[in-house]
Amino acid sequence: MTGSPDAARARLVLALVALVALVALVALQASRVAAQQESPAEIVAQSNNPLAALNAINFNEYYAPSLYDAPGVANTFNIQGVLIPLRRHFDLFHIIRMTLPVATVPVDSGTSASGLGDLTVQDAFRVTRMSSRTQLGVGPLLVMPTATSTSLGAGKWQAGLAVVVVQLLEGGSVIEGVATWQISFAGDASRPNTNLATFQPGIALALGQSGFYISSSPIWTFDFENDRYLIPFSLGIGKVMMLGKTIVNVTAEPQFTIFHKGEGQPAVQLFAGLTLQWKKAHRPKQPAGS
Repeated sequence: MTGSPDAARARLVLALVALVALVALVALQASRVAAQQESPAEIVAQSNNPLAALNAINFNEYYAPSLYDAPGVANTFNIQGVLIPLRRHFDLFHIIRMTLPVATVPVDSGTSASGLGDLTVQDAFRVTRMSSRTQLGVGPLLVMPTATSTSLGAGKWQAGLAVVVVQLLEGGSVIEGVATWQISFAGDASRPNTNLATFQPGIALALGQSGFYISSSPIWTFDFENDRYLIPFSLGIGKVMMLGKTIVNVTAEPQFTIFHKGEGQPAVQLFAGLTLQWKKAHRPKQPAGS
């Protein structure tokens, strides 16, 4: 464990309280949403656009049954809340994401460690127009050391930057790229520093008006501090549907590693995702002086 048991429990409570508060805010805004009028292909495009005006709760599962040069299996279940504030700041539209992983990883002597990982908060400011087919978002990133085991987190406060580029195609298809970089600035002095970058190329090719799409969303990881790298390739299928005012997006992808460096990297992963989304509530513009 990192620190005392009391400190670990405090981090766990802090992370859960933050997540519950975010989910409550998303649910509150979802109750004010207007009925969806778009075609199935348009809904597919919105649902797979990380810069769309949608509040959301995401559940993403990564199961690695085979690891390079290490026994056992690994599993990460990411819980993510996406919140669009009712007010604009600096006259820019922005999207806040909070991601809390629940993970199991192998450790020494053939045993495993399970618990919470580090909480990541990302705020992406969209700097292009809503109607633009090419969209750009950029903003800060903060990682909090909430992990309940030294095997599940870095033990460091980390800060960095995220950049999101989205290209909307005809017929509801989407091509995107999400790049992040983070570096440690405080935390447990006995733990190594961090210097980490990721890149997630994404594609969602809509299959007509069926709501189905072909998907690919691997995450490439570049751990410069520890000289560890992972580049997978994936191809899967997804389905977007409406349940009342809720957009439901489910997807599944096998992900195969095409390049790696470092022990314990997954040789293959099975990714499954469930996303629940709601249109951002729009408040009427207040008259000047009110």
